[in-house]
Amino acid sequence: MNHLLRHTTVFLALLTLLLTACGRSAPTHFYLLDSGQPPLTADSLPAASLSIAPVSVPDYLDRNGLVRRSDGQTRLEVSELDIWAEPLGQGARRVLGEVLAARLLPRGIDVIAAGDRQGDMELAVALERLDGDTPGTARLQARWQLSRGGEALDRGIYAASEDAGMSSASLVAAQSRLLQGLGEHLAERLLPRLKAGR
Repeated sequence: MNHLLRHTTVFLALLTLLLTACGRSAPTHFYLLDSGQPPLTADSLPAASLSIAPVSVPDYLDRNGLVRRSDGQTRLEVSELDIWAEPLGQGARRVLGEVLAARLLPRGIDVIAAGDRQGDMELAVALERLDGDTPGTARLQARWQLSRGGEALDRGIYAASEDAGMSSASLVAAQSRLLQGLGEHLAERLLPRLKAGR
């Protein structure tokens, strides 16, 4: 009887261990957008400054999981395992800030980090789209406005797309490149206004 009880206990322990091992879920992957810019150092403060307002993101994108469109334009797939490591709006603001700083600081324009003091001028960006689709294309559409003291000085719309492949890692890399392209476009477009506003 004691021998049977010992074997039953060992069997139940092994069965519990086996069921616990089989019950693991797939690992969650966290992603960050990448500006592709090396860190900057400044020897002196530039004569003019630009602050970047918090980037607005539509509700359908304002979630943890990566978003892809499927079956045309109306059905969304939101990943439960491939998620952003930071809120998408904050990541977009960080990337735009790094790209703009790399382009504008050498030309005498300081790009103020998030949460710091207000700049001479402010850039507001509203993402209307930053997602992928099932054929493997990443798409970005954004509106932007440059203002000083609440008065709009310039505004525009930017749209771009890029092949992204079907993996989440390749989608995030393509989205990073699209945001980098937006930052480069904005630097070129805003530089004359920023220099004139000093």
